[in-house]
Amino acid sequence: MTRNRAPITRRAMLAAMATLPALPALAQSEWPRRPMRIIVPQPPGGNLDILVRAIAEGLRQELGQPVVVENRPGGNSVIGLEACAQAAPDGTTFCAVNIEVMTTMPHAEPELFARFASLLPVTQMASAPSVLVSSPGVPAGTLKDAVAWMRGRRDVNYGSSGVGSAQQLLYEWLKAKEGIQMEHVPFRGIGDAIRETVADRVQFSYSALALAMPQIRAGRLRPLAMLGGTRHPELPDTPSMRELGYDYPYGGAWWGLSAPANLPPAIQEAMSRAVRNVVTNEEFRTRVLAPNFFNGIGNTPAEFAEIITRERAAGVELVRLSGIGPAR
Repeated sequence: MTRNRAPITRRAMLAAMATLPALPALAQSEWPRRPMRIIVPQPPGGNLDILVRAIAEGLRQELGQPVVVENRPGGNSVIGLEACAQAAPDGTTFCAVNIEVMTTMPHAEPELFARFASLLPVTQMASAPSVLVSSPGVPAGTLKDAVAWMRGRRDVNYGSSGVGSAQQLLYEWLKAKEGIQMEHVPFRGIGDAIRETVADRVQFSYSALALAMPQIRAGRLRPLAMLGGTRHPELPDTPSMRELGYDYPYGGAWWGLSAPANLPPAIQEAMSRAVRNVVTNEEFRTRVLAPNFFNGIGNTPAEFAEIITRERAAGVELVRLSGIGPAR
């Protein structure tokens, strides 16, 4: 017996075909289906590590999946970021980046940057004010006083988080501007550099305020100047670099989240929204951001990409003035 079958009309076929493009988006909307990791390319204990661990806990609640923080320091962040760039773009691996690796390393060390240049911007997590500091062995005063103390000396050094780092760029720039001598001592991370400054084994460094402030309050570090053009309420007697007449083009630290190339845009946007929900939460701001002097951001991938492009263009001149790398 032959069954009667309704003819497939052109309208019905078009309606069926119209549902096909929605299938990939539907699959991506189920993300995340597995635990995730965020690679921090620095040792534990620094500003970036503190920030990412707090955000990872917020993301676990936001996304309903475990988010593991994996510290992979070394090579001025290159080892961890290269591992992220080579990971599968399946939404399970992300990595933390900072302003140096995304805006000045491309000019200072292009061969190293090439190893993770394919990373996609996801979101800018937070920014923070930064402070130049000296060890207890340096006489008290501002950055101008420290420069006067350094003139003619050959036994002064500064600590950084590595070659091409923000600390090296700043102090090499200062050397060129003031005609002073300082020896660069790179460490695996800024936390190590600050600890060595406290121990007076290096005389100068700088970091985000959260890392330096406990040591400043304890009298184990001397604040010299705030980056940028404004003082900070916690250090009302510490002038800004601009107040002191320095036109340094870098205004402070920021940290972002990146992902392997070819990550689906839907996942990129979803992770950006999840981070934004975490860092703009009032309880999170009070408990995590404010005590560490962080400013939560959580912008879109497009907004983050625009910031990177703009600041990378400005980094050419900074690297040239600092005399580091091919951009000179």
